[in-house]
Amino acid sequence: MSTLKVDTITGKTTSGTVAMPAGHVVQVVKSGNFQSASVSGTSSSYATMGSDFSLAITPKFNNSVILIQAALNPYTSGSNNSGTYNISKDGGSSFIAANATNGFGIVPTHGTASGTYSHFLISCSDTVSSTSTVTYQIYFRSDNTNNNITFYGNHQNMSNHITLMEIKQ
Repeated sequence: MSTLKVDTITGKTTSGTVAMPAGHVVQVVKSGNFQSASVSGTSSSYATMGSDFSLAITPKFNNSVILIQAALNPYTSGSNNSGTYNISKDGGSSFIAANATNGFGIVPTHGTASGTYSHFLISCSDTVSSTSTVTYQIYFRSDNTNNNITFYGNHQNMSNHITLMEIKQ
């Protein structure tokens, strides 16, 4: 068996030109756990959930796939409070979910006034076309006119966070 030990890998002609194989994870960016955030929605169109619900990445390659994973822990207070999530990379002009209207699914509702906690995972991907910084942001759309949803990052050891992973193509 052989052992390879190096301190630095540099391209043979220019730094930063090392060829990575397709499927190689180039970088990972993860947000911190946002402890508590409250979203009140009364609009039937998607609205930003605030800066805690966004994360930026600067791709190293202009054709990489960005794997987007978000873990959200909504608490719906009261009956008939529900809605859907979506992710935008351009400030809300277009969305990543294949079905832009329904997004990535419905936040569960509770039939009584006591409310309910839930855990919601989003996993999707986007292909970039440049090495410019891209900011991915989670949006929310209400299913009714009196919607109050709170995100607790410290309930039952659950966290709210976003992870972006660049994968070389």
